[in-house]
Amino acid sequence: MKRFAFGLGIGIMLGGVGIVTALLLCMQLPVDAATPATPKLLFENSRVKIWTLVLEPGQSTPVHTHDVDEIVICLESSKIKISKPGPEPETEMVQPLAGTAFSPPVKGVTHVLTNAGDTRYRQLSIELQ
Repeated sequence: MKRFAFGLGIGIMLGGVGIVTALLLCMQLPVDAATPATPKLLFENSRVKIWTLVLEPGQSTPVHTHDVDEIVICLESSKIKISKPGPEPETEMVQPLAGTAFSPPVKGVTHVLTNAGDTRYRQLSIELQ
């Protein structure tokens, strides 16, 4: 009986640590706008990759080029500036609505995304391999 109680106590303690760890991972800590935003890979198999991207106001992604097209789901809306470098740089402003899905033609495109709004921007990107 003592072993059971001891094991139960250890299990409750480890479970509590797991819950606290999960809560800390879910919290969004403040991010400096000068820190580049990098997408995080959530899922990958031979047919699909799913990424999440969070841009705080003023924050940008590094310059990057897409190898494949993607489907984007906007989770939190803000004004986004899309800058395409080159001999004749292009800039476009968009503001997707939260909850919308769209498929921007990005295959082969090199660009930088910048949150030009006052609120956080958050998206999921689904790359079809």
